[in-house]
Amino acid sequence: MTRVQPYLLVVPFSALITGLFNLGEFLPWPIAVLLGATWGFLVGLVALRIRNRRAEDAMIAIAAAGFAFAGCGGLMAILLLKGALTSTSLTGEALEQMFLPSIPYYIAVNSILEILVIPLILYVGWRPGRRRILIVAVAALYFGMRVWTYIAFVPARLGWADSEHSTQPLSPAERTQAFDDLMLNDPRWILLLVMFGLLLLAALVRSAERDVQQ
Repeated sequence: MTRVQPYLLVVPFSALITGLFNLGEFLPWPIAVLLGATWGFLVGLVALRIRNRRAEDAMIAIAAAGFAFAGCGGLMAILLLKGALTSTSLTGEALEQMFLPSIPYYIAVNSILEILVIPLILYVGWRPGRRRILIVAVAALYFGMRVWTYIAFVPARLGWADSEHSTQPLSPAERTQAFDDLMLNDPRWILLLVMFGLLLLAALVRSAERDVQQ
């Protein structure tokens, strides 16, 4: 049963995040969900071959680095865009050009976390003890945050990026609207840094089980 438990978390995670929200952009949703679930299962089979203490420690370090990049990058982007919106000479086109480079950055970071890091860390870190509790807490927070992102933030921000933007300075009302459309009160960077902190704690604690296959 212990070997099965991480699959019960990872397979639905991959089915929804990798499958429905990502592959679902290009494929019928039943096929997308099935492919996402299959990916989650296959990652588990790979994890069985590398599951040891060193792999567990490495995945915690990689995940912590990913959350640090995402959280600090998110805060930096918000501060940059908020600062720009205080300028009375800012144009919609200039704001768009400031925002667009953040899209591939977040696609890259979150794709790695969603597709590989979170599934692998659950599989290789599934050992009794405080470390597993911390890992599961991080995965649960990340899952909730990604669902929130795909439902609320992605449509709003990409919708704003796809719209026409003037080369004329934005009026106060337009700057307020841009602030709302870009959702610059975004608190997700705080959640990401909380997850980073939890992984730092996980790096400091030892799981109860020795490095053996279950």
